[in-house]
Amino acid sequence: MTADEAAAEIARLRLELEHRDQLLASVYARADTLRGSVERLERQLDTAAEEQREAATERAELRRLLGNAQLQVHALMQLPAPEADGDVPADDAAATAEPPPPAPAPAAARPPRGAARPRPPARRPRSLLDEARGMFAGLRRMI
Repeated sequence: MTADEAAAEIARLRLELEHRDQLLASVYARADTLRGSVERLERQLDTAAEEQREAATERAELRRLLGNAQLQVHALMQLPAPEADGDVPADDAAATAEPPPPAPAPAAARPPRGAARPRPPARRPRSLLDEARGMFAGLRRMI
């Protein structure tokens, strides 16, 4: 190999190294951008999960209030209508009261020996939140 050929090979290798360094810088910049995007999405996911928990709490509170109101309305509906003199005969009060609810049916005794045993409850599927967190963890490992 002559000196000119060696100098040309060195110049070519330097160009390849510069190109590789540019590509690496580009990849590192893209990885930083991706990390920032993943972190932003995780914060949004956590915020949405917290809002969902707050909404569930509010729904439960509203259901409780609605149940209380329904009980009050039901109790008011069971009161006898007021009469002009204000006295309610005992027979009328008994007629307006609802009959007591029927007694629950007796529970079945043990199943026969040949009967199939109940299956254990199925494993609870992962929630969408768990799947999203797993996906973010995978993205972080890839970056």
